[in-house]
Amino acid sequence: MAALTLGLALLFMLLTVDSGRLYLEQRKLQRIADMAALEAAEHGGVCSGAGVQASVLARNAATRNGHSVNNPLIASCGYLRTGTDNLRVFNADNSRPEAIKVEVREQVTTSAAGGLFSLIDGNFSRTTTLHATAVAAKPAPPQAMLRIRSTLATLDSRHSTLLNALLTSLGGNAQLNLAGWQGIADTQINLLKYVEQLAVDLNIKAGDYDKLLNTDATLTQLLNAAVHVLQQSSSTLGVATNLGNVAVGTPSGKLHLGDILDIQNGTAQAGLDSSIQLLQLVQGVIQLAVSKNAANVDLPISVLGLVNGRVQMKVIQPEQVSAVGNPATDVIEVHTAQVQALVSLDLPLLDGVLGLVNAVTSLAAPLTSVLNDLLHLNLVGVVQSLTCALGLSQCKYVDVKVVPDKASLHIGIEVAKAESRVTDYRCQPDKRLTATTRSAAAIVTIGKYKDANTFFVNGSSALTPIPLVDIGIKTCGPLGAACTRAAFAGGGLGLKANAPIMQATTTPLLFEGSSAPPELNQLPAYQRMSNQDVVGSLTSTFAGVQIEAYKPDVNNVFGDLMTLVAGTLSTVKGILEPLIKNLLSPLIDPLLNVLLKTLGIDLANAQVGANLSCSSGHAQLLL
Repeated sequence: MAALTLGLALLFMLLTVDSGRLYLEQRKLQRIADMAALEAAEHGGVCSGAGVQASVLARNAATRNGHSVNNPLIASCGYLRTGTDNLRVFNADNSRPEAIKVEVREQVTTSAAGGLFSLIDGNFSRTTTLHATAVAAKPAPPQAMLRIRSTLATLDSRHSTLLNALLTSLGGNAQLNLAGWQGIADTQINLLKYVEQLAVDLNIKAGDYDKLLNTDATLTQLLNAAVHVLQQSSSTLGVATNLGNVAVGTPSGKLHLGDILDIQNGTAQAGLDSSIQLLQLVQGVIQLAVSKNAANVDLPISVLGLVNGRVQMKVIQPEQVSAVGNPATDVIEVHTAQVQALVSLDLPLLDGVLGLVNAVTSLAAPLTSVLNDLLHLNLVGVVQSLTCALGLSQCKYVDVKVVPDKASLHIGIEVAKAESRVTDYRCQPDKRLTATTRSAAAIVTIGKYKDANTFFVNGSSALTPIPLVDIGIKTCGPLGAACTRAAFAGGGLGLKANAPIMQATTTPLLFEGSSAPPELNQLPAYQRMSNQDVVGSLTSTFAGVQIEAYKPDVNNVFGDLMTLVAGTLSTVKGILEPLIKNLLSPLIDPLLNVLLKTLGIDLANAQVGANLSCSSGHAQLLL
């Protein structure tokens, strides 16, 4: 019994020592693979073309660490990608030496246990082949990401109506309800997965971002790529269905992803492994399609809470929602959309406004002397004009009328893009990033444009006063000859306003300390772009609208302002100005918080988000 116990003890000791020997051999081989991969990556090894070959670097490193030149060693170039199981996988690709994979093998003496088992099987072998694999990435440059966002997180029925109208203008048939659009607003999408899926859909090699950004794609393809990503998670299947409905029936025009996303060439995959709001991506794609549309887009006037009128818009440049690259060498810039919008409102028939006709008629007397002095028209006074009307003499006199036809008041909105660019950064001793930011500039004009196309082509420079009162000149001949009237020959009373509601200002946004830029795969740090009181400015513009007298120009339309004695227009102004202001004041909220925010433009609260990832400067083992 004692002999048996001693024998078993010796056997277990032998197995322990033998297993330890194999474990140490395996560790030694793994260390050789690790060092070979690290050195090949550190020195920028390649597998094709010019440059130091990764296989040579790996073999030299392995030999220095005790690996025989006769033992197998394979070095491969490629890149890492994250699979659907969230695990990183090495993909071999000689054209993308972002990572180096080294495989080594070595034969060692078979262990006692292994030899015993192989002897029982009848395939006894004196040696066992060990193998080890390591993947290392070459030193990655710093990666910075900027993004720009509005505060549109909670939608109402006006936002959904406007988004549906934009799709309809592009030929789409989908009409999502408020819940459908809110679901899109509440969803985040991984940028890396979206870009990779779009590359698959467009048959572009993974990682060729420059080609992907400049390849022709349709609106449907850009949206369907997001649908395919959302379908990979059960929690976003409903959102994927709604977004798929949005993509159906949209036009097949040529769009480029690079117009809304900026991915600098050479950006590592880790630089894209972050999420953005799905609604912001959808807004950018829709804006891009609208900007390629030659026709102006008609929107429902109901979004402004009105019954009569018209809203038209044009996207000059879509927003660029995100940009990523190397801050040391690349231009990393984001910007909001640049848009124009024209609101046409029907004014009530002025000749039916209580007291206005009498007030206007009373202007004839004070205007006669003014026009004689300014225009040298040799006009007669009010009393003499009665004689003219009877045909007793030939003369000219002032004839003032309220404009009898229905007039349209135009409100033009021009919004220049807000933009932000990385201008400075550091990684040590702590991370810091500076984004020089230029806020949006916005101009509101009130008056009359010849037509919508005139506004969209020439902007505020084509604004003219909207005529409200016609100062005409009547000429009567002697002996009963018919009197003729020249409309606006003496000018008129009109309304025109051209006011900036937001001035462009340049401000450096410093991300440091508690607001230091986090890693790219984390939520960004956000800062506001501007603190200007846009609501107050627009309110003041609308509240400050005034009726003024204008001289005629050569075509008997309004020219320069005409100076009148103080108080001359007080009665007419007291009737017309409240009417105009009451028409304009309810538009402040829908213009700023519905029309512009739905387009991704938040003049008061736009924010810039920043991320910064800094590498150690040395190659690292990844697998």
